[in-house]
This record gives sequence, structure tokens and C-alpha cells, in this order.
Amino acid sequence: MWPLLFLWDAGLFNVIIPTMVVITIFFITINIIRYLTSDLHIPIRDTSKKHNWRHAKLLSKPCYCSVCEVLMVTGEGVYCDCCGVCSDTSCIKTADRKFKCKAITSNDKGPMKHHWVKGNLSLGSFCYVCDEDCGSEYGLVDWFCCWCQRAVHTQCRVHIEEVCDFGPYRNYLIPPACVVLTNKRSSVRRKLQLHAVKPAKWENWKPLIVLANCKSGNNEGDYILSRFRHILNPAQVVDLSARPPEAALEWCSLLGNVRANVLVAGGDGTVSWVLNAINKLQLNPSPGVAILPLGTGNDLSRVLGWGKEHDLVNNDITDVMEKIQRAQLVQLDRWNVEIRPFRHLGIRLPVRNMFMYNYLSVGVDAQVTLDFHRTRESRFYIYSSRLINKLLYLTYGTQQVMERGFRDLEQRLELYLDGKSVELPSIESIVILNIPSWGAGVQLWNRGTGNEAVPPQSYNDKKLEVVALYSSFHIAQLQVGLSQPHRVGQASHVKIKLKAMTPIQMDGEPWEQQPCELNITFHNQATM
Repeated sequence: MWPLLFLWDAGLFNVIIPTMVVITIFFITINIIRYLTSDLHIPIRDTSKKHNWRHAKLLSKPCYCSVCEVLMVTGEGVYCDCCGVCSDTSCIKTADRKFKCKAITSNDKGPMKHHWVKGNLSLGSFCYVCDEDCGSEYGLVDWFCCWCQRAVHTQCRVHIEEVCDFGPYRNYLIPPACVVLTNKRSSVRRKLQLHAVKPAKWENWKPLIVLANCKSGNNEGDYILSRFRHILNPAQVVDLSARPPEAALEWCSLLGNVRANVLVAGGDGTVSWVLNAINKLQLNPSPGVAILPLGTGNDLSRVLGWGKEHDLVNNDITDVMEKIQRAQLVQLDRWNVEIRPFRHLGIRLPVRNMFMYNYLSVGVDAQVTLDFHRTRESRFYIYSSRLINKLLYLTYGTQQVMERGFRDLEQRLELYLDGKSVELPSIESIVILNIPSWGAGVQLWNRGTGNEAVPPQSYNDKKLEVVALYSSFHIAQLQVGLSQPHRVGQASHVKIKLKAMTPIQMDGEPWEQQPCELNITFHNQATM
């Protein structure tokens, strides 16, 4: 019996060890391959081979095929979101051969000429020459330039100059003649990469780089990317689901002393991601970051004047461009959040450093956000909409009202402002604010001040505001303006000692935190 058991144990040992070694080597190899093949360059599409076809159902108007000039059946056919050429599914190959797409780069020494595309003009177009309605007749009629966006009648086209001045948004556009590409051979194929950027030949040039996740805001990000490819150089528009922000910010590195503008389409989490990448790359000059808000929340967007959410129905991309033209540069405080875990069984976990731009909260509101985040990440979360998201928040908030799982939070932590310990009442949440907006537009610090003298709040004064919330029901009262928070005070250094596992959310990103010490200190400022 015992010899057999010994042989079985020895055999099991001889199987487990080699298996674990093989698995470890496999994972190490995978990570090395990912690191070596990671692409931190701007994706450049070869426009000489084919168009950037999109499904025609994304268009809000009937279109005619640019090849056979037949009206395309609703929901069928494709269009190029760069140059505007449309095609039936049976004519795609012919369209790729017959029509040139919007050029990303050009070796022409002379001035840029118009790139005319026939028909399918935007609704409400007017002829640049005679100022009459253009493209309103049936069929594939009249023309528009996919660079300057000007429309002309067929008979008026002879009266317009051949040279294109890139239209009203040329200060934000990178002309093809300014883009220098290089061919890089990969293990599979050759691909184009951005090599250099020449300065434009006009003053006040400040190129706009557009970043968005095509899946953001119920896939509204995909529509935003398509619209900007149509009015800018397509290479200026980067999908964050395919490339990290560092790849898109390669433009800023190559522009030298020219300050670029970066438009981030997304929520607070996406904006924070891009701001972290800018800080990591230490770009000089730092690009000015504008926000096109998608989804819910969007507290930073509200504070900086970009609104609570972008209305795709009533606001065209040209409205966004005009807001960018009117915008002014401001500075936003960037705060370093150091998370130093306490020793557990004699082992200290590594220290983490993160950056905060909006606010950080501990307790019941972080738990509600965490529950919503877990639901959204679940494979059972099939259908997404703003209404469903708000209902989920309401459900989890009501659950916390009934359960009160964070009563006496003040006993689970210690709070220090500028090194001084603070006594707290019975609370369920602590919120540390950098901006005057919290919880989708609530001005928490100034809520219900009345005749009380409250120190002013600013997003660039190198100070944080700390408030305490009594319960989930108290949060609901704050949302509708029926109560005020417990204002703890202002500080340049906030320290929290967590004695038990507690949920935390920072700029809309929640997690569950083991006992630790949090130190929040000023780092530098971001250009917005």
C-alpha cells in the first residue's frame, strides 16, 4: 500500500512541476510577443487601394451610387466616410478603381487642388458661386470638395478656382503635403507609418487630433469618428479601441513647437486616460484638450463649458468645430493619488500611483458605481441605453438606502487634512473634489450655502475640497437640491487611512480597495 502511494505521489509530482513550467513559459512568451508587436504609431491607411467603406444605414438621407448612379435601397450599399463616394454592394470594386479617395499624403510640389466628388451633397447645401440651392434635384447631381466642403453646381464649377484653400477649418487640418510617411516592413506585410510633419504655409495653424472609442456612448463614438474623417485629414482621427492614446499623440511629438489641439469624444474616464498619456509623454508644448461628451456623467465637460452630452440629432460636427474655435486655454490641476497598502502577513504589496482630475470618493456612492460597473461588464448586459443605465443607478442607489451597508464609515477610516486629523460625524461617504461638479452636475461644495461663508472653489487653485455624505438617501436629496453636504474643509494634502476593505471610485472608475493609506498631493496642471 505505502510503496504504491509513494509511487503515485512521485508520479504526480513529476507531472505537476513540468506542467506548471510549461504554462509559465507560455504566458511569458505571450507577453513578450505582445510587447514586441505592440504598435504605438498612428494607423495610416493606404488610400490608393480602396475607400474606407461604411454601411449606408448610418446616413440620414437617400443616396445614389457614384458608379451606376442608381438610387440605393435603404439599408443597402456603402459610403466612404473620408471622401463621400457612395456605392451599391455590386459596384464596390469598380468604385475603388474609378474614384480616388481622400489623400492622406501627397508628393505634389504645387498648390493643392480641389478633390471634387459628384452628388450626394449634404442637405441644405448652397452653391459657392451663385449661392443658390445645390444638390436638391433628383439623381447624382452637382459637386462638393471633400477638403474645403464647398458645393457647386455643375455649370458653376468652371467659375471656381482650381486651388483649394481647405475651407473654414484649415487651421485645424493637416494638409496632405505636410504629411511624410515611411514604409515599415513587418513580419506579415509592409505598412505605412507617420515619419514627419511639415509646417503648414499659413498662420495660426493648430492641428486638431480627434480621439474616440468607436464603442463609446452606445456606439455614438463610431459616428463621431466618421464625421471628422470627412472634414479633416483621415489620419488625424484615431479610434481608441484600436490604438492607445500614445499612438495618436505621436502627431504632437512630430509637430515640434506647434501646439496641437486634442478633441476627446467620450466620458470622464476616456478624458482621464488621454490626460494621463499626455503627462506620461511630457509633451512640450502640451496640447489643449477639448471634450465632446458622450454617455452620462461628464462632470469635467460640464465645468469646462462643453455641456453634459453631445446631441447628435440637433448638433452637427460643424457646431463642435465652431466651439473649438471660440475656446480658450485654461489649466486644470492634476493630483497624484498614492495608494500604499498596509502589511498583510508580513508582506507589503507594491505602492500604486494614479492621477485624479475630477474627484475621488470612498463609501456608498463608490459602491453604487462599482455595482453598475460590474453589471455593465457582465456578459448578460446585452442591451445598452442611457435610460437603462439611469434605471440601474436608481436600483443600486435604492438598494443602498435599504441596506445601509456603510453606516458608521467614519469608524473604518481616518481622515487628515494638511496633516491634521479630522473628527467626522456618522457618515456613509467621503468625497474629495477637484472640480465644482459631482454626480452628473451637482455643485456639491456650494450646495445650500445660504448665508454661510464658504471658501471659493476652483479647478486650478491647487486645493481640494472635502465633503462628507450621510447616506444614500442624502445623496438623492443632493441630486434634487433638497439638502446640503457636510463640508469638512479645503486642503493641499489629503490623507485617508482605510482600516477595512472599502469601495473607491476616482473619475468614474470604481474598484474595491484593501486596507491602505491614500495620499493625495498636487502633481502639476493639464492644459484644457
